[in-house]
Amino acid sequence: DNSLWIFLACRSFREDSVVGTEASRGEFPWQVSLRENNEHFCGAAILTDKWLVSAAHCFTDRQQVRMGIARIIPHPSYNTDTADYDVAVLELKRPVTFTKYIQPVCLPHAGHHFPTNKKCLISGWGYLKEDFLVKPEFLQKATVKLLDQALCSSLYSHALTDRMLCAGYLEGKIDSCQGDSGGPLVCEEPSGKFFLAGIVSWGIGCAEARRPGVYTRVTKLRDWILDAISPFPTSITRTVPLIHSSSNSNVVTAEELNAITSTAIPTSSPIASKPATAPKPQGMITQGVGMTSGRGVAST
Repeated sequence: DNSLWIFLACRSFREDSVVGTEASRGEFPWQVSLRENNEHFCGAAILTDKWLVSAAHCFTDRQQVRMGIARIIPHPSYNTDTADYDVAVLELKRPVTFTKYIQPVCLPHAGHHFPTNKKCLISGWGYLKEDFLVKPEFLQKATVKLLDQALCSSLYSHALTDRMLCAGYLEGKIDSCQGDSGGPLVCEEPSGKFFLAGIVSWGIGCAEARRPGVYTRVTKLRDWILDAISPFPTSITRTVPLIHSSSNSNVVTAEELNAITSTAIPTSSPIASKPATAPKPQGMITQGVGMTSGRGVAST
């Protein structure tokens, strides 16, 4: 059975460690684990009771989507070579019921300002270390800083686009890693609300010095996200299926796009709580000549 299903992160426990700690119960109620054959492969975040948001690169190798996911809509401009426009929305077959532990994340306005050096949070079930390929049982979290765009672009040979942002530390040590792809980078505002600033996308290695994590910049793509999940989408009508190999596949087709329905995006959440010359999706872990796909909270 090559089925894909979702797991909502409504149960975890806090435990201090050097880098990356287990999230407390209900701390990230928007966090979702996407699983294939019960094996976690990517993260996602809850937008509404019917829609999730993740990274487009999470779905390029998956032919069929069943069990819980009705369709996947990747951004039509997603580029597999540069990881630009690395975003996708997923429609659920049935709406989720919001509880104290299951809540949507706040989608920022296009003009929302996330200042450089602001400390934000990443979460996921990715590898804890780049060279220790074991995924944690419980949801992990870590605090990272938003980095200057020009500086980060220079660290990656100017491969960054306006749809990307960097978070982490120049000295490394704390980062997302393989398995966290598609997961949320959230920033808390004075109101106590958490806004989705980024989506785990790509990087070189995990927690390496001068190789911070690169995230999809949500403010640059929020208008497309809203349009894609609206009852009458416009800009996504040219979207094509990720893989079109089975008539039974629930991956979105161009014809199905006209039948999308959804509820409105909430503006707040009630829970405060490459190769060397080109980037690869995060976590495209490049170490020497080795390369594997996917990006968890990692330490070195």
